[in-house]
Amino acid sequence: MKFVFPVFLLVFFSLVVANWTPEDYEIFSLNYKIKSDLGSDATFYSWLKLERGPKSSLGEINKAYKKMSRALHPDKYSKKSRSQRKKAEERFQRLSLVGNILRDNSLKQRYDFFLRKGFPKWKGTGYYYSRFRPGLGFVLVVLYVLVSTFQFVSLKINRTRDYQRIIDLKQEIKMKAWGDSFVPPSDGSFRKVMSQNELMFKVSPVGEISLIETDENGEQFFTLLDENDIDVNPGFRLSYFFMLPAGLWNITLGKLTGYSVKTEVEYVNPKVSTDSHQPNIKKAKKKSGGKGEKVELQNGKIIYTRKKK
Repeated sequence: MKFVFPVFLLVFFSLVVANWTPEDYEIFSLNYKIKSDLGSDATFYSWLKLERGPKSSLGEINKAYKKMSRALHPDKYSKKSRSQRKKAEERFQRLSLVGNILRDNSLKQRYDFFLRKGFPKWKGTGYYYSRFRPGLGFVLVVLYVLVSTFQFVSLKINRTRDYQRIIDLKQEIKMKAWGDSFVPPSDGSFRKVMSQNELMFKVSPVGEISLIETDENGEQFFTLLDENDIDVNPGFRLSYFFMLPAGLWNITLGKLTGYSVKTEVEYVNPKVSTDSHQPNIKKAKKKSGGKGEKVELQNGKIIYTRKKK
């Protein structure tokens, strides 16, 4: 994830550069050279002494260009040194290019656009906008948002896939247990089925499926398969938007103030109500009250002796 933001910027700049035409690059280069020669505040209009700037008419531009071209013509530097003559020729060439741009309506509009919005600057391998320079804080915030968004979306996708995976597994097991049919057996018997990954399942007559597991003592216990045990709509508290700042608080200011933010999230299966479990709990208590001492026979069977009165 640490490469997400640089890649995002690279793609953004690539799209920007892709929208620049060869004429734009010519304007960028000419603007850079004129500012290097005449000063950072110099523009095409200020060089031609056009006081109305972008609002100057074509006639005003032609008149100003002719006047400046006569003043900067290289012939006036014929008696100067070679370096001065070369510099004069280069300046006159730039003036000619400026005249061509300002007298072409489409090129003039492009120049005026960059003059208003700002020119990109040369950064070694190309022109990039440098008006906005993100600092370390901004980069960290953007990374935090990107990572948190990606994590939350991935979490929801994975939960949804797990939910559907359990549904598909239950359908597969039922088909095997009930003879390629979704109709339960008429005798109301329980069926045991082994899945492709060699896990053993028990199928009840009403279609409930439980995973059969064996602990280290050899005792079997059953885990009911229920897709509703998976929260397919994780909330804000399960995202990095909440977990990261809450975790930082708990290990820093939370320790100093003694107040910690609860980060655990409890999820209750919406298909299982507490009322449906209550009778079973009562029945178990009543039954256990009449049992005596627990005895395990040699064959592994467990019985209870009669309780002494």
